[in-house]
Order: sequence, then C-alpha cells, then structure tokens
Amino acid sequence: RVDAIARIDYRPLAKKQSDSASTPKPVAEPGNGHVPLQDRSKAEMVTQATTTAVTSTPTTTAGVKSAPTSTAPQYAPWGLYAYGQGTLTRSGERPENDRVGAGASYQLTSRFKLSGEISTGDGGVGGKLTGDYRIDDRSNVYLTYINETDRPDLTYRGSISTFVLGSGYKMSDQTRVYSESRWVSGAGPNSIVQAFGLDTAPNDRWTYGIKGEIGEVSDEYAGDLTRYALGLSAAYKYEGLKYASALEYRHEDGTIEKRETWLMKNSLGYQATPSWRLIGKFNFSYSDSSLGDSYNGNYTEVVAGAAFRPVQNDRLNMLFKYTYFVNAPSQSQLTPTGTTPDYSQQSHVLSFDAIYDLVSWLSIGAKYGLRIGEVNMTDTSGGWYSSCADLIVLRFDFHLVREWDALVEARRLKVYEASDERYGALVGIYRHVTDNVKIGAGYNFTNFSDNLTDLSYRSRGWFVNAISSF
Repeated sequence: RVDAIARIDYRPLAKKQSDSASTPKPVAEPGNGHVPLQDRSKAEMVTQATTTAVTSTPTTTAGVKSAPTSTAPQYAPWGLYAYGQGTLTRSGERPENDRVGAGASYQLTSRFKLSGEISTGDGGVGGKLTGDYRIDDRSNVYLTYINETDRPDLTYRGSISTFVLGSGYKMSDQTRVYSESRWVSGAGPNSIVQAFGLDTAPNDRWTYGIKGEIGEVSDEYAGDLTRYALGLSAAYKYEGLKYASALEYRHEDGTIEKRETWLMKNSLGYQATPSWRLIGKFNFSYSDSSLGDSYNGNYTEVVAGAAFRPVQNDRLNMLFKYTYFVNAPSQSQLTPTGTTPDYSQQSHVLSFDAIYDLVSWLSIGAKYGLRIGEVNMTDTSGGWYSSCADLIVLRFDFHLVREWDALVEARRLKVYEASDERYGALVGIYRHVTDNVKIGAGYNFTNFSDNLTDLSYRSRGWFVNAISSF
C-alpha cells in the first residue's frame, strides 16, 4: 500500500510582535534572515522541544556602532495543524487508510507543554495526547497516550492503544539517562514493558549508548511470553570517517516456545579522496527456537561499495556495489499481507550505476546488475536451486524549468533458469526542495524492482521518492 499525506501548520506571532508589525523599521543589511521555530521529536511517541536560531547584525548611526538586534520572530505559545491522508494504491486484501485529522499544542507554562491530535477515517477514530513537564534544566517527565487504527509494521487490523510514561535526566553535558514504561493493548500483541537507557558522548568523536527492556507480551499466535532485551551502540565520526554500530540480544520465554535472538547493524563511510567515497554495511539477525530448526530465522546483509565523482568533472557520477544477502525466515513469521513467506534466498549481487550531465537540461544514465544465488521454496520439501538474473536500466533525466525535473527509465530483467525476460518503463517527476534535496513521485509500469534481492514481483504502481546529494 502507498499512502500520501498533506499537512498545514499555523503558528501565530507573539502579540507584542504582531502589534508592532505595522511600525516602520530600518532596512536590514543584505544577508539578514531568520530560521523559524521548529519542533523536534526526542523519542518515539514522546516529547517535543523547540529551538530558535537567531541572526543579528549590528547597525551604525552617525559613526557609532549599536548593539546587535534580533531579527528572529517570536511566536505565540500555541499552534495548530490539520492534515489529510489518502491511499494511492494497494494490493491484495490490504485495507485503505484514508484519514483526516487536526492537532494543537500549547505551552501552558515555561515548564509544561501539552499537545493533542484527533483523526477519523478508515478504521475509526484515532488520537494522541502528550504532556511534557520540564522539572529543571537537566530533567523532564512525559506522558503520552496514542490510539492508532493502523500500524504498518503489524499484520493485525484494529485499534491499538499505547500508553507511555517516561523521564529523562541529563547527568552532565555528555551523559543522559532515561526510563520508560509502555503499555500496549488492542488488536495484536498486548504488552507491558519497562525500558531504560543511557547515552553519552565523552568527546567530539565518540558516542555510546546502552539500553535494556524487560516485560510481558501476550500474542494470539506466540502465546504469553516474558521478554528480556539488552542493547549496546557506538558511533565514531572524525574528518572523512563515519562509523555506527548497534548490537541487541533478546531472550523470550513463552508458554509455547523459547527463543533467543541476536541482532546487529553496522554502517561505514569513508571519504578516501575528494573524488572517491567508500561505503560499507553489515547487518544480521539470528534466532534460535526451542521448537526446532524450521522455526529458526536468519538474516544477513553485507554491502561494500565505492562512489566516484571526479572533482575536475562534476558532470559524472558512478557507484560500484557488491551485496551478499541471505534471508531465511522461519515458518512462524508473517509477511505484511499476513501470510507465511514463500521462499528463502542466498544471493551475491553486483551492480554498477553511472549518470552523466550531457547538456544543461539532460542527464543520461545506465545501470547493470547481476544476481548469482539460490532459492528455496518454503512450502515444499525440495532443496535449493539456482536463481541467476541480470538487470539493465537506461535512464534519462530532463531538467525542466527552475526546480522541476522529469525522469524516464527503460528496464529489462532476465531470469535465466526460468527463461523469463521482462521489459517495462518507469516515469517520475521531481521538485528541488533545496540545492541538495529533491522529492518526487511516479509510476512503475513493471512488476519487478531494480533491487535484485526483491523476488516478489509486486513493484508495479505509484511510488514516492526523496533524493539527496552532497
């Protein structure tokens, strides 16, 4: 399913500022400006804090330089928003998700902020209510209640209520601790979970984190179980090197089965030269079930690649990438459509992308991908069999008036063992939001993806995409 949402926000100026809006003011020097007030979410379903960036320029009168004056607007302590959401396309029995809603926030005092939202549509009435109280400059407590009528990450349908009570304390400028209690009830798994964690940044290069969870989960399919989880994370950033890693261990003890799960994700980026950037990724998940090997689930993804953009010729961009991909879901897993997975796979994928700015209004590109792998159908007793395929994409980017671009792709996918060859096209239109980011939408006329590890043949339809470049 693909959903689209449009939202409008309103935040009035403070009364004193709006009253003086008609008063003539000196003309600001070139370069003056302001950054509007923004909301930032600190954690899932939790609190919002606001920050304002202020720029100012000193003025000179009769040769005497005056003190800088702030040009940033001051806003009233309340704001409103409204949104509408609609389903563009869906497949199978996936329900539509059309909704309309409105929300508001109010800074009741310098320490307490209250916000809420109500919506209606497919699935019934939903809403959210959040209160955040800042005890002092170092600590805060928050309370959140959410009633959701749809969760994309769950195959259950129906209303889901979540209640969160949490607190955070800043021990120093480098270290913060937090604690949360979460109650979930309604369609799908019901749970009571206690979570805690610590985040620290001892210097400008390293950041570390530790988190833990303990709680009870009641699931229609998995039964009642007790869950224990412990996670560690670390990140490093210095000059051209960026690295991030997270490791989590879960132990689940239930009435039907016991399961141990290890999860890890790693990402690496390195600016080797002004023209070459190296990228890497290593993710895996391993689970061991007391019900036997057929209920174990494994996932591995290893990516190594290099991006080339010559400094002396910024018209050319190239990307080389190798992917090792293993996905062996267990029989107890469910897909987003509520069914058991059709297959397991282990694949090696090589890909090469290039794009060149031919003229100011036209860029041409090409992609070649090769998959060498094996597939095992989970609903049969057969073994693994070869699954090799290659993909060719020809791409044309038209740079239209001002911020608008158009995209046309011609695609061909060939699966050798099945003697299957498919052709099609993809079109899209994009708008530049900034010099480095553009957002667009389009339609894929083929039912296959340009990701060769996706064997589902369910890619036909509308899509929304965001692209950033640096």
